[in-house]
Amino acid sequence: MTTTNKSKWAACAAFTILAGPVGAALGPTDTPELILKISGSTIWDNNFATVLNAICLPDTLSSYVDGDVNGKGTYWKAWFCQIDGDQVAGLGLKNPKTLILKRNRNGMITGVAPLLEPAKSIKFMDIRNTGQCALNEGSTNAYTCRTSQQGDLIDSAPDVGVLDIDPYLMHDSNYTKKIDGVAFQEPNPERMKTELQVTNAGGVVQNTPVSLNLRDALQAAQVAEGKLASHCVGDESLACIPSLEKSFLTKVFLGQVFRWSEVAYAGKPLTQYAQAPLDTDVVHVCRRNKGASTQAAINSYFLRNPCSTSGGTPVEISNPRFGPVVVAPGQVTEEEKCLDDFSANTNNSGLNNSGRAWAVGMLTTERNKDFKYQYRYIKIDGVEPSVEKVFSGDYPYFSEAAFAWRKAAPKLGGDLLVLAKKIAGDATTPALFGALNAKISQPFGNGSFIATAGQGYTAPAVFNPALPITPFTHQPAGHLLDNCIIPVRQ
Repeated sequence: MTTTNKSKWAACAAFTILAGPVGAALGPTDTPELILKISGSTIWDNNFATVLNAICLPDTLSSYVDGDVNGKGTYWKAWFCQIDGDQVAGLGLKNPKTLILKRNRNGMITGVAPLLEPAKSIKFMDIRNTGQCALNEGSTNAYTCRTSQQGDLIDSAPDVGVLDIDPYLMHDSNYTKKIDGVAFQEPNPERMKTELQVTNAGGVVQNTPVSLNLRDALQAAQVAEGKLASHCVGDESLACIPSLEKSFLTKVFLGQVFRWSEVAYAGKPLTQYAQAPLDTDVVHVCRRNKGASTQAAINSYFLRNPCSTSGGTPVEISNPRFGPVVVAPGQVTEEEKCLDDFSANTNNSGLNNSGRAWAVGMLTTERNKDFKYQYRYIKIDGVEPSVEKVFSGDYPYFSEAAFAWRKAAPKLGGDLLVLAKKIAGDATTPALFGALNAKISQPFGNGSFIATAGQGYTAPAVFNPALPITPFTHQPAGHLLDNCIIPVRQ
């Protein structure tokens, strides 16, 4: 990619995150000529917004988020603009007014099961219901929308599914029967290979963050073992990030670690390193709902489920008396609140019946960069979850994402297919990943996205943060994308 294009993407990314366009943006009363419905993982929303800033006619793009008390923009989103035909080759309509509806709630299962059963519907936010959406104060193009009244949500099948892992894992322990009260069959991987067009969307860095109070105790314990410097307790620097072993985390997610007092460092129970009193020493796990990408990533990487017949079953049953306590937030922001609640002794997630406790969770690494919530990412086997460590192969816990749409009837076609291909292609380039990563600053480095050899990119000999590409992939040449494969160098 040329320097000019790289600069363009960087400018677009900054524009999206910091300001957004200003002017005669399309409003809820405008009539769309195209409606593209996307469902699945939340992590792609910034990518989509950045691409739309580049392919929409100037000053026409408006954005919409749900005002749900729990969602607040993470359950449903929408974008509405006039597509610039010069930026999207092959459109039949000239500069069409295009409404893109995005459904996030329930995670990536909504990007798979409804595609396989297109006669069934899930719910999208319809911004066109009378009085539903209102401009945010001081904005000309950003709206918050009601989702509680009749007509605010519409029943429809998605056109495109977006995931941060491959769809072929959406069975066994990753299967949830009902979405919006509608029963869906357990997705069949062989059927997906026949009916779905699945495109590798690049790498997303995964991690197992812990509540802040557990992070502090781990720092103190690892100081005692001489693994961290004496000043590290409470220190946010890279050198002071504590580490947990993959083998230990595997036991946590299997439900085989019951109490933190049974975990020892330097000959003492971990609980003796607590920096603030605990109400319970029972292990707490903030897992995710079945069908969420991060839970599917945990299952495949740590438990080999459903990758192997001998794979472990992720813990679901909670045992408040003997441990562990297991709760399952239904959305990524609720996962953050879950970890925060157990550290802060609050209950904003509605899941904390224990008081102050130590918890382990699961998230991709683009979140909490301002330390708003009381949780922190950790090292696994001594390696930080950075994009650069994924590039070098030292941090293998990343998932390769996917975009999917139907190639069997009723299949996506015409201008909607042209637009879907454009968005999927432009949202997953090394240049766009680099631009977005630059806005995600963590103690262990910038970013969460990296292009892969499985997409057809060639990795450089030296890591380039502006064009991040790793030679490691879950899709070696001649294979379908398969996150059950341990990343291999290509």
